[in-house]
Amino acid sequence: MVLVASRLNAQGLQFYGNKVPIEQRTSYRLFDGERRPAFTGHIDIEFDLRISQSSTFGYLFHLIDPANGEAYSLTYSYVNDSSSSFNFNTEGKVNHISISLSNDSIISQWMPVKLRIDFLGEESVLSVADKVKRGVGVGNLPKQIQPLMSFGRREHLVDVPAFAIRHLKVKGETQFYSFEFKENSGNDVHDSNGRVQGRVDNPYWLINDSYHWTKVAAFTTPQCIGSKFYEKRQEVVFITPDSLFTYLTDKRQVVKKPYANKQPVSMLLGTSFINEANGEVYAYEINNLPVGSTTIAALNLDTRVWRPVGKAYTKVQLHHHNGFWDGANNRYIVFGGFGNRLYSNKFLMYNETTDQWDTLQFKGDTITPRFFSSMGSSRGGDYLYIYGGVGNESGDQSIGHNYYNDLYRVDLKHQEIKRNWSHPLEEKCVPSGQMLLSKDEKSLYVIRYAEYKKTASLRLYKISIENGEVEQLGDSIPFASGSIASTVSLYHNSVLSEFYCVTEEFNEQAKLVEAAVYTLADSPVGRADMGSYLFKTKTTEEWKVVLWIGALLFISGGIGGFWYSRRKQRRKLSPVVPVMVYEGNPIKENLLDKLVTSGTPVPVSHKRTEINQIYVYGIFTIYNRDGRDVTYLFSNKLRLIFLYILLNSAEEGEGVSSSLLNDIFWPDKREDKAKNLKGVTISNLRKVLAELDGIKLVYDKGAFKIEIEENLCFCDYYRLSAHLRKHPQSCELFLSIWERGRLLENIDHSLFDKYKQNSEDTVLSLLPKDLANYYQRNEFRNVLRICFIILKRDPLNELALGYSMRSYKRLNDFESLSKIYSASSSNIVKVWERIMRKLWMIYSGRELALMR
Repeated sequence: MVLVASRLNAQGLQFYGNKVPIEQRTSYRLFDGERRPAFTGHIDIEFDLRISQSSTFGYLFHLIDPANGEAYSLTYSYVNDSSSSFNFNTEGKVNHISISLSNDSIISQWMPVKLRIDFLGEESVLSVADKVKRGVGVGNLPKQIQPLMSFGRREHLVDVPAFAIRHLKVKGETQFYSFEFKENSGNDVHDSNGRVQGRVDNPYWLINDSYHWTKVAAFTTPQCIGSKFYEKRQEVVFITPDSLFTYLTDKRQVVKKPYANKQPVSMLLGTSFINEANGEVYAYEINNLPVGSTTIAALNLDTRVWRPVGKAYTKVQLHHHNGFWDGANNRYIVFGGFGNRLYSNKFLMYNETTDQWDTLQFKGDTITPRFFSSMGSSRGGDYLYIYGGVGNESGDQSIGHNYYNDLYRVDLKHQEIKRNWSHPLEEKCVPSGQMLLSKDEKSLYVIRYAEYKKTASLRLYKISIENGEVEQLGDSIPFASGSIASTVSLYHNSVLSEFYCVTEEFNEQAKLVEAAVYTLADSPVGRADMGSYLFKTKTTEEWKVVLWIGALLFISGGIGGFWYSRRKQRRKLSPVVPVMVYEGNPIKENLLDKLVTSGTPVPVSHKRTEINQIYVYGIFTIYNRDGRDVTYLFSNKLRLIFLYILLNSAEEGEGVSSSLLNDIFWPDKREDKAKNLKGVTISNLRKVLAELDGIKLVYDKGAFKIEIEENLCFCDYYRLSAHLRKHPQSCELFLSIWERGRLLENIDHSLFDKYKQNSEDTVLSLLPKDLANYYQRNEFRNVLRICFIILKRDPLNELALGYSMRSYKRLNDFESLSKIYSASSSNIVKVWERIMRKLWMIYSGRELALMR
């Protein structure tokens, strides 16, 4: 697949509209009152616009002459199911220009908007998408004015559609202002020269969607899974032995439907492909099925009827081979793989006519035998690119293996292979099975990870086809890669302009597969892009980030669901059972207390002496060498700086550069002033840390880093990171830390959003896998501990609810069983009632306090 992407797409400002409470709707004022420019004769406003919400009315842009109070506005109005209109008005008096467009050409699509406001009574012009209309000038303004200009909510005018803008330009006869909206947090808006030229309330900075992966869907099944993205249908399809799971990209929802007939292939690895000629999904197993079995079958996605295709097989298994549907020649090609202790470098083609796998021969360079490589194709499908993988020159696993960082171009037309380059790897890692090519076909997008770690981090990279230069984009995704059956896939949706990372984590002990879909908006950006503007608001204010993300999930075939968002002003459901708190945190009397005091065996805290202790999970707390709580010694800024350096120092992290500290915490100060303030702050931080043994703040190679001697000083975040890296099979330590609460539970700041999300993803990806193991060993104590941790984060988690109830039943603790059942039922009913009420409000056209 070839990407159609522009690096500028990552920037923009999203406005919260009528589906949120009034006080949470977005308002953007272009210039400060003291520095408003004066315009003569006319003003030109240009920007790209994306309407995210139809069936509504609202204000897009306002211009007010403060001298006489005359106001002008550009509005969006939903007319009917087929069309909407854009109107330029003198507020409360007259409409100057109106443009109608079809909803299909508007909703969720970027379109250019140009508006000229003429002060002298001549013609004003409005252009939206490909339509241009002219009207008389506003006429009542002086030749020169110093207008107030804003987007979105303004004072009593609170009707706002959910929309986004980017590439804003404001022009006059002698003035030109450009705004690219590169900000990723805060309320100040900078022009293209980096000067603060406006302020926004309740912003959603679109660049965050191009850096932070968002988990939009997940489900668990005890069966094998195969997945593919079918862009024509806008679906990620997951095939299992008995059901079709479909992730609907527009609705961000997973639908499960049974097959109309039995699946002919006994699925082992879940390998599959889409035949774009007939639109069917093919499931195939290349080896390990009895001779004479059906090994290839096709599924009609509309009827969900399977048909047997063939019985072809290879002599050896080919784990983690690459596959490509060659639409030009109507054939399916596979390369590489591992099985029977052998690595492969063969190109095989399935011949449906003869029902066999034929070997393709190529001239030119030879690709060494390997598996875990990545494959991508050119725009026309004439070329394949093979990148990386694991193997050796002989193909014999017994002599060891190498991790490759090389790229080959395979010419399918002339059947020739050419090696582009080969470089050493800084870190041993493997790529995702699929690669994506940039629009200019000069770069590759691929995900890489360390498959030999039980808990790995998936990271997206952009790699130059010419010379192999690498750039990391976006943040990371936690991934349990302990099984050879676990897979990672990368796709791109050109319709919605977003990437998909599809993961399938196979737990061999529990015999469960967890599938998940993550999204990342075009175009992905790196950490440096996120630092274009690192800033702070007025000195008397906290940083404010209002980033609501709403997701509606239906549970048990539509019986229940819940709303979850992870930003500052999010709503919180009361958990079914509160988290168990250890290490000095008070436990309030609640349902959990009643449950654990009712005679049920419960976790016992192995309490350490509170000396030289740093707790980052739960309530941030620090005890000094005398066991005294010294958390109060950290001022707000000192605490933020310490935690930011701490989190970036774990797992052999590089710490935080001195210049980055300046940009984040003293952005409005001159370099010399910021340096002095930083020096004072670092000195104060060292004084506080001197209260503890075994911890120090060091400065090396231009960066500040926290070093901890674990035999002297305990930090739960460091201990957890080290344990995950070295002993991921043991969860005892995980539980004692996670039982305290979420990461930085009492600190709400956008600096730590990524770390919090990664932590929650790790919890919810690792712990459910251990429930079956502990339950089968009758270790109900640990089953309940895990359940309570999960339910604290996901109150309606079916797996945790089920195991907690079954464990109480096995313990004959029917009182606790009854209480937890009642609590979970109550939550489900409340959430379902809330959902039905909101759906009725949508149906009746009323405004909702919901996020987009």
